[in-house]
Amino acid sequence: MTGVRKAVAAALLCAAAVAGAATPEQETLDRVARMRAMPAAAVDQDAQQQRRDLDAAWRWFGNNKTAALPVLRRELAAELKKAKPNQLVLLDVGYFLRAQGEPSDRALATQALLAIDADGIVPKTQSQQLFRFVHASAPDKDVRLFPLIDKVFLRGHVTVFVPQHGYTVDETSVCIYLYGQYGELAERHLRGLLRDPAVANRALEVLMWVGSPDSVPAVAALLTTPDADTFARAVTFMLRAGGPQGREALLAFDARGLTGKAREFYLQTRQQLASMNFDTLAQQLADAPPSEKAPPPRRLDEAATRQVLATLSATYGSYEGIQPMELALSALPRQQLIDELLRIRQRSLLRISGEALTDIDTTNTLINTLRFRPN
Repeated sequence: MTGVRKAVAAALLCAAAVAGAATPEQETLDRVARMRAMPAAAVDQDAQQQRRDLDAAWRWFGNNKTAALPVLRRELAAELKKAKPNQLVLLDVGYFLRAQGEPSDRALATQALLAIDADGIVPKTQSQQLFRFVHASAPDKDVRLFPLIDKVFLRGHVTVFVPQHGYTVDETSVCIYLYGQYGELAERHLRGLLRDPAVANRALEVLMWVGSPDSVPAVAALLTTPDADTFARAVTFMLRAGGPQGREALLAFDARGLTGKAREFYLQTRQQLASMNFDTLAQQLADAPPSEKAPPPRRLDEAATRQVLATLSATYGSYEGIQPMELALSALPRQQLIDELLRIRQRSLLRISGEALTDIDTTNTLINTLRFRPN
């Protein structure tokens, strides 16, 4: 009988353990509840610990996605109906649904992102996670996010550490990664902010990367600014992204009123204007100065050009093994080539690394060079 009693006792203990074990659905609810209960982080050290706790919840959700996703959808939808939704739930559950949910979850995730208070606790303590959420959502080009991006990132001082690359995205590059995916929508939006002295310099820095000759008139209006830093950024935009229109605006500019650093900067750049033509700019795209023994660059036909562009797109804009100068000289019509490169630039912005920015800079240089090409 002793053996029977032991077997029965063991069975009862096992049943009790099973009965007491939380189901994945209940565990998901418990983790969301703990998320709601987190106090506002008072100092950076608290915020870092909070992030570690939130990341642990993320890992659990990811490892139990089938059970977790339906619960997370219900919990986030319920949170959004509250007068004051919990900001950490909006951030982390919303971003999880965006990053690891189904395509149908994107609308709910966007609602969560739009409900985040730009003046609240999330931008103050979880700005890097907020950047990731916005960056993942930017390809949708939802302009309703512009007020949040403007307030937190354009007017703020957010940097983002990328541990897998040992790389920190600086304040301006953070904005480039976000606005850049919006293309022309962002360019028009940023042009409208150039009249605001508080953000004009940062807006110009971003426009250098995402702008076009369409912004030349708005930027030209800043050439009369008394602020030497703003003036230098306006001139740099003309040279980097303004195409022939930018060159003509600088040539037409009356510099007699310039003094100090602004005058020195203008005189230095004025010397570049005479040599701003397609042949000179295309040569600058070469990896090394040409030599008499070096074969001339290939002039790719349309089929070969499209193949190179397809490779660029597939690699998210990596120029490894690709000669930008050959694209500049290719047979593909200029505007078609520019349009393809603009699409590739937006794909490149999905890569967050120093190498990606180098490739994007190459794409931008190539686009600006092509604007000088006759056809």
